[in-house]
Amino acid sequence: MTLLLRLSLRNLLRQKRRNVLLGTAMALGVMILIVANSFSHGISDIMFNKIMRWVTGHVSVRFNEKGGIMREIFRDRERARAALEGEPDVEQVDESIGYFMRAIGNGKSDNIILVGVNTGDGIDEKTRKEVEESFRLVEGRWEDLRDPAIENPAIVSLEKARTLNVKKNDVLRVRFRNMFAQDQAARLTVVGIMKNDNIFMQPVIFVELSNTKAMLGFRPYETASLSLKVANPQKTARALADRIHDRLKPGLAFISGEAANGPRRHGVTVVGYKSDDASKQKLSEKLKLTAGTLEAALKSDGVILPQPLAEALALSPGEAFGLSFDRKFEATKADLTFKVSAVCRSDDGLGDDTVLMNDDKFYDAYYENLPANSGAAFTPGKGSAWAPLFSPEWILLDRTANTDDYKKKYMEMSKKKWKGTTVDVSTMYETASDILKLEGVLNLITLSAVMVLFFIILLGVVNTLRMTIRERTREIGTVRAIGMQQADVKRLFVLETFFLTLFASAAGTLAGFAAMAGLSRLTFHLQDNPFGMLFVNGHLHFVPTFLGVAGNNLLISAIAVVTAYFPARRAARLSPAKALRHFE
Repeated sequence: MTLLLRLSLRNLLRQKRRNVLLGTAMALGVMILIVANSFSHGISDIMFNKIMRWVTGHVSVRFNEKGGIMREIFRDRERARAALEGEPDVEQVDESIGYFMRAIGNGKSDNIILVGVNTGDGIDEKTRKEVEESFRLVEGRWEDLRDPAIENPAIVSLEKARTLNVKKNDVLRVRFRNMFAQDQAARLTVVGIMKNDNIFMQPVIFVELSNTKAMLGFRPYETASLSLKVANPQKTARALADRIHDRLKPGLAFISGEAANGPRRHGVTVVGYKSDDASKQKLSEKLKLTAGTLEAALKSDGVILPQPLAEALALSPGEAFGLSFDRKFEATKADLTFKVSAVCRSDDGLGDDTVLMNDDKFYDAYYENLPANSGAAFTPGKGSAWAPLFSPEWILLDRTANTDDYKKKYMEMSKKKWKGTTVDVSTMYETASDILKLEGVLNLITLSAVMVLFFIILLGVVNTLRMTIRERTREIGTVRAIGMQQADVKRLFVLETFFLTLFASAAGTLAGFAAMAGLSRLTFHLQDNPFGMLFVNGHLHFVPTFLGVAGNNLLISAIAVVTAYFPARRAARLSPAKALRHFE
């Protein structure tokens, strides 16, 4: 075998011009394939790690109260964060807030997206550097967002600053409707102006997260949707999302408190009943009303008391009663008033002190005054048929595998008009799987184009081998006459092609990296161009991978060797006597 290796390498040097031309063409094809493949990976990296990373995080836990897309709030921050505990892959947890507002500058007005950012001490140096690279400050400092002496300090994009005719230290007035449908106004002080190549970031204005939450009406114990940065997201994100999803399975929502009618008081458990058509139908079949009408009982403000409780409190339909209960995060008790809609017989699994309330009205009371019993278990009765009709603490949406399923899920959510908070756990690979498809399409197009090029090149390999075999026919006869076997002759020509491809691939790989280094130094000014999002700081972004480079080289080598096999086999089958008589 050593002799064959030496002979194949020597034979390559015997036909320098021909092999150099053929090798150059192969190297060019390898270079194009590597550059194109690295560019498509670069686009994917930009979309996932420099855009989607800041928009949704590697993993996101989204909350939508009462089905409101702009009402991303969860009332119990501690419970939401508890689902993330003990996960070593989670490097950072951010609250994700982006809100549409109308801004008024100096004689100009325009729509903006107010984004809350956390620039505090909890941010590691790597993340801080990523932010500064992605959003380059033209004026000001990121630290100024945390200055308590400035009223709502904000950093504005360069394009939005021009549109609104504002400069550093100017005041912006914003008008918006907060997540509780209240019209609000606020003043923002421009402390910095930033520049970003992504056209979709031009409407953005950054405000410190704590100031943003205060403007929108968040209380200290409430949280917005969570955005998670994780280590090695391609391997860990999906499994992590599955684990978090399992931990967020809700129990039944209930309020444990005291109902009062004048001097009469009684301990009660208030539960919501689901108000979708199917649940209402089942509820109407189970309810045995003794007072009031079924129509009133099933209205959006329906409140149903069991007969023993109604008698204890001396209540009839149409009469009001008070409900007081301890709140989880407030020192004062919640004091609410409700009107009885109907009275029903008590039943197994329902209990004599269980108040049924339409989930529309129930969730308003439950979320706004989160009861102290939140998180405790409520079991209506072993095997009770009532339990499926009771409202959960929140609605946990199913996990989805790709963007299409994700869109269908949210379309279904808008149709159902759930009254409770929906909770959705997803990864950026699922919410933006179309980007992966785009990368695959780009790779396929590149591979197809390069394969056409290589098909032409490999035709040259076949023709070159045939010419070589024809020129070396007598040599083949000589080596066969002195004892070289057919298999060795075949291996000799295959090895020559393999080494030629190997050297060409190595040269093409080096040329590819050199080309990427040169192209990435070019600066493009694309601030107002959608293609600017495919660049990093105005430069082309290439992300070569070991598997990509090695795979391309192995693919080309395999194709070349397979192509060379058939002419080599033909050469090996030449009769030694006939080969020696050959005259060119």
